[in-house]
Amino acid sequence: MKLRRFLLLLIGLFLLLLKFAFDVIAMNVSLGPAGIGMFREALVAGAFFLLFRALHISLPQRTPHPVRRLGVLLIGAALLLASLALLNTLPADGFEAKDLVLRPKDYATLFLASIASVLAGGFAILNIRFLRDLVLQYRKKWTLRNFLVLVVLIIGTAASTLLVRPLDTSVLESILYGLAIAVSVVNAFRLPWIVYLTKREKMLTLAFSFLLFVLLTTTNVFLSQSTLFSRSVIYYSPSLQKFIALSLLFSNIYFGMAFVSTLFHLPTAEAFDRKRSEVSSIHTLSKLVTQVFDFHELMETVTSMTLQVCEARSCWIEIIPYAESEMDGDGHRRIAAAIQIAGLKNITAQEVEDLHAAGLRELRATVLADRRALVIDALTDDPRLGKQRLASGKIGSLVVVPLVSHVGPLGFLYATKSTEYGFVKDDIDVISTFADQATVAIENSRLIKKSIERERLVREMTLAQEMQKKLLPQVLPTHPHFELDAMSTPAFEVGGDYYDFVELSGNRLGIIVGDVSGKGVPAAFYMSEVKGIFQSLSSQHVSPREFMIQANAVLAGSIDKHSFVSLIYAILDVGSGRLTLARAGHCPMLYMGVSGASYVRPDGMGLGLGEGALFADAIEEYALQLHPGDVCLFYTDGITEAHRNGDEFGYERLLSIASETRGRPAADVKETVLRSVDTFIEHGAPHDDLTLVVLRWVGPAQRS
Repeated sequence: MKLRRFLLLLIGLFLLLLKFAFDVIAMNVSLGPAGIGMFREALVAGAFFLLFRALHISLPQRTPHPVRRLGVLLIGAALLLASLALLNTLPADGFEAKDLVLRPKDYATLFLASIASVLAGGFAILNIRFLRDLVLQYRKKWTLRNFLVLVVLIIGTAASTLLVRPLDTSVLESILYGLAIAVSVVNAFRLPWIVYLTKREKMLTLAFSFLLFVLLTTTNVFLSQSTLFSRSVIYYSPSLQKFIALSLLFSNIYFGMAFVSTLFHLPTAEAFDRKRSEVSSIHTLSKLVTQVFDFHELMETVTSMTLQVCEARSCWIEIIPYAESEMDGDGHRRIAAAIQIAGLKNITAQEVEDLHAAGLRELRATVLADRRALVIDALTDDPRLGKQRLASGKIGSLVVVPLVSHVGPLGFLYATKSTEYGFVKDDIDVISTFADQATVAIENSRLIKKSIERERLVREMTLAQEMQKKLLPQVLPTHPHFELDAMSTPAFEVGGDYYDFVELSGNRLGIIVGDVSGKGVPAAFYMSEVKGIFQSLSSQHVSPREFMIQANAVLAGSIDKHSFVSLIYAILDVGSGRLTLARAGHCPMLYMGVSGASYVRPDGMGLGLGEGALFADAIEEYALQLHPGDVCLFYTDGITEAHRNGDEFGYERLLSIASETRGRPAADVKETVLRSVDTFIEHGAPHDDLTLVVLRWVGPAQRS
């Protein structure tokens, strides 16, 4: 892009130098043919066209601010006029006219004429380019067409001078000149950009357009009268002279119209600025509501924008905390005293308290009942605030807007002005809009807070779930004499069910299944404690009954009096197949032997329900001999108490289903029972923790 612009400028400069060389030669030698004049005009047209293209490339694609355009044009016009004035002070003999053709009397005149013409032509190109940007802003269907017609007429008028001598005119030239002026007037009405300026920008536009009108009019007068500048441009290029003249004339008309239009828009500039500020503030606030998670930052933004847009003296927001509002006997919303100030601007907490003490606190219930803004036009004269006596007179009028969402009242937005009757309808509308945005912000903040807390709890519960899974056996014991399979599923993230295995001395295997009363996190804590007790006591070679007594003694000192633990503990002699078990208030073991299926129910009470001799006397130990193919089911009440529409899965259904699995591997027995429970509850979530351990005795004679 830069290289292209440089090449265009370089070629244009070369054409201008070539034109100057022809002019120097023409002062000494008669060039004769009329075609030489055409060639000179072609050099000028080509040079300035390349200048226009270079300017078009260098300007940004997006149109800069109109006031900035006017400022640049004003500087250019001032520099052009100053340059022309300076050139007029330099010594030169001027021109002589012969046969309606101008000829310079000396080389100084030739040089000055070339400089003045290039400067004026360059400004005309810049002027047309900038006016194009102004005219085409907020364009309509025919805007570009009208401007192109004007450009064609200006170029056509300039080209018509080629048909006559430089100091002569033609009918065609006059007609085109008049049409160009008419179309200039049409394009001069394209001033919609003035409407969107701020008051300050309108004031600058007023000054810039007036100064441009004066400077360009002065320049046009110099160009149209028989002055050295006018004769210099006509000598240099009659076509360029017409182009410059029409360009400056269009500028005069356009900036004259801009001055008048801006003058008429000044009375409404302040109102327009306010509306634009309102829209911008609401847009900014809307983005902040969805993007900013800092609640205090949002409250700061709401109060600041309320002050700015409504030109309020002070502003504050009050928030009703959770569960701090209730209905009174008349069905009105009664507000508790724990309302919090979330944001303050230009007012102290003590001044707010003084207002509430004067009666504003009682008016909040009325605001919530009506669910619309309350306006107090004269604070000191309002009978509802009879106690109000602010000696400083800082507050003349006040508006209160409720912050109400679909879940109820969330708070209030207040704004004050120093003057009485200071709030008009537009102020109330804007403050109400800000209140709506603040309501959304409060709801978002609370929802985000809840969401973060929920995510934290989910992470913690997920971690607890992973930790609890690690408390359960990761690998099941294996032996040629038995098959073993097990599973445990908590109803929530964590649960109170527990099963474990331990290899004891004497070729024995300890099997334990437990259930802590209740569900969730408390049950999970007790479950982990039971695991520690089991791991430590089982290694002391105690029998199932002795284990229960010792475990109860350890657990009794730490378990809550409203909680207990049910356990079933069995020790299998892997060599002989003898199974010894004790039950502490747990579900009976389901035994499927050669003579059929039955429940084994040795007596016992849950751990934590009794101490000392009371507990020891209640615990009974039971032993049975397993035969090849026998199956023992250890489970928790999550299986038997699984229910659907008030109907429990129950012991009988478990017994019936387990009996149908006789002769099948332990894994099949487990899957059959669990599938039956899932079908019974219609594949819904279980209401209690589910644990199932299946032991199938193979025996020494049947190795699998």
